[in-house]
Amino acid sequence: MNFLSIFFRANTTMLLLLLATACSGPKDIPAEWLTEWENPSALYRPLQLVHGQDLRAPQQQQERKGWDPAAYYRDSCGLGGVVCNVPFGADYLTSEANWEMLVDGVRYMLDNGLRIWIYDEDGYPSLGAGGLVLKNHPELEAQELVYDPTASDPLIVRPSFEYTHASNNYYASRRYPNPLNPAATQEFIRLTYDAYFDHLGPELYQRIEAFFTDEPSLMAVNPGPIPDEVRANLREQDRIDPNKKMLPMVSWADDLPQKYQARYGEELDRKALFEGDTEKAKETRQRFWALVAETDRAYFYDAIRKWCEAKRQSAQGKGPVFSGHSLREEDLSHHVPFDGNKLLTLSGMELPGLDMLDSDPETWQGRSWLAAYCPISTAALNGQRRVMCEISDFQQSVFGDRPVGLEQMRGACAWQMAFGVTDFTLYYGVSLGEKYPWRNPATHKAYCDFIGRINALIMEAEPQRDVLLYYPIYDMQREYIPTATPIDTTTQSPLLRRIETAFNRIGNALSQAQIPFILADYLFLEQAELTPDGKLKIGPSSYGTLIFPEGVVLPDKIEARLSEWEKQGVKIVRLADGETPSCQEWIERLQPLEFLSPERRQIALGKFRRADHDIYMVVNSSEEPYQGTLRVSQSGEWQRFDPQTGEISVVMAGAGGELPLDMAGNQTQLFVSR
Repeated sequence: MNFLSIFFRANTTMLLLLLATACSGPKDIPAEWLTEWENPSALYRPLQLVHGQDLRAPQQQQERKGWDPAAYYRDSCGLGGVVCNVPFGADYLTSEANWEMLVDGVRYMLDNGLRIWIYDEDGYPSLGAGGLVLKNHPELEAQELVYDPTASDPLIVRPSFEYTHASNNYYASRRYPNPLNPAATQEFIRLTYDAYFDHLGPELYQRIEAFFTDEPSLMAVNPGPIPDEVRANLREQDRIDPNKKMLPMVSWADDLPQKYQARYGEELDRKALFEGDTEKAKETRQRFWALVAETDRAYFYDAIRKWCEAKRQSAQGKGPVFSGHSLREEDLSHHVPFDGNKLLTLSGMELPGLDMLDSDPETWQGRSWLAAYCPISTAALNGQRRVMCEISDFQQSVFGDRPVGLEQMRGACAWQMAFGVTDFTLYYGVSLGEKYPWRNPATHKAYCDFIGRINALIMEAEPQRDVLLYYPIYDMQREYIPTATPIDTTTQSPLLRRIETAFNRIGNALSQAQIPFILADYLFLEQAELTPDGKLKIGPSSYGTLIFPEGVVLPDKIEARLSEWEKQGVKIVRLADGETPSCQEWIERLQPLEFLSPERRQIALGKFRRADHDIYMVVNSSEEPYQGTLRVSQSGEWQRFDPQTGEISVVMAGAGGELPLDMAGNQTQLFVSR
């Protein structure tokens, strides 16, 4: 009777899973998983960003004698390693004494079981080598094409510095090289990457895990001013011209018109980059930004990745991969002026990442879901598993009341891990003094243990996702109009605002409905292959549903294939103007196997598969407790893992696969099938 009940209540996929379980019986969880859960190894733990710190053995240090950095970070703080660099400052990359200190420190940390990543810049944004690139070659400075309709010659090329991220960041006011000029990145590689390789030597270099590049971007866009109190303490390497006229701008290189002519067979209409609502003007803008994105990807991201690959090939696969993160991941319309196409540029990284400055566990329900989904998507579509997040409580510490506590720190990383992030590099301060006693090495260790336990189960697991959300960068490129004032969607066309609003609304609703998904733009869709079972295969994975926000204009290549895909079984969802499905309506429309009862929008869900075991990661981002059920892949016995405490228990899913959930506020639980 129970079997018949299951049959009529479950869908076909669930029935097959139940039959397989009935035939094979429960599967024991591998002993090595449990061993790692009990005491996670360094691979699964976060790394601390420690710029220029003396990491040498205690007897080698000139100051803080008796302090053992390896024991402190490994044992007291529970970290898996550090992200380090030769010290910043006036002698950045040029002091042999500083290089010697770094090399000895790297060796000591590695020999004591800690992982090492190398941070590739003096502060940020990466590419300047602390100013040395332009000191050696001032002709490599970033350029901008500006539009001044009041001038006799309205289109002018000039250096891109004032009003940009180069002069408006929280580290230094410093002129920036041009990522659209291949010579700039090659000089950056020579000064930075070659220098690390040469000073570390083959033996140490091959033990480094990754290079971390920080916020490289196209420069010609006004991100908005920084607070006056920050400006007063800013490191001013290059003087700002207060009389420079603020004008609409786009990133530029002298050979872009020739590239455009060669690619599209027509002359670039530069004025169309700044104005015009005709189809031809929009086509020009889309083509221009697509070309800029490809150029940026090739000249910066691919150049560094290929350098890393070449070094590994000559060392039997040993040596660092290329990682880091870009700028303004959370704002879709910003992806055009800063990157051209963020999915494309991030695809040049071997371990793509994001920057998360907000440690509110519920921040993913605003715009922050997109910050995580950009690198998660490029990783998934390119067959990569690991994704990095540089995380801190900058928002709470600088603009809020106080630094966050352990509960918020855990919650801020847990939703990201459910979505697919694996590696965390920390700007959390370890000890914040008597004023904030809740932040200390014991807090840090509990936080690192939490991440380590989760990664012990899911880092090697394969995320399970069946939905593609169309990333409408094609439309953003068509619609984006540069402005002199700080970038803001209110200065953009109604269509751009409508598409971005719809896109964010869908991403939020799918996340809040516990429906895992991946972003895919028109370029990835052009690579898609139709599988015999009616799914779209991109990279190693296949997807059964493709969702388009309202208002998008698809390239002809994509539009022509949609009807065929739909005929062969792909579920195509094209939202009509003004259509705003709720979380429950998305569940009814897409009919995912998993769903909560009762609904709770503050719960993030990740589904994974590893060695014939299903793994569900459930994150309650709310401070309110939750009691209910999660419908899962099979009934019967599951193992429940609590990463806060390390406890493991048995829980039974009902005949229809209803897994009971009893979660405190900001609690995370993992469930592994037997």
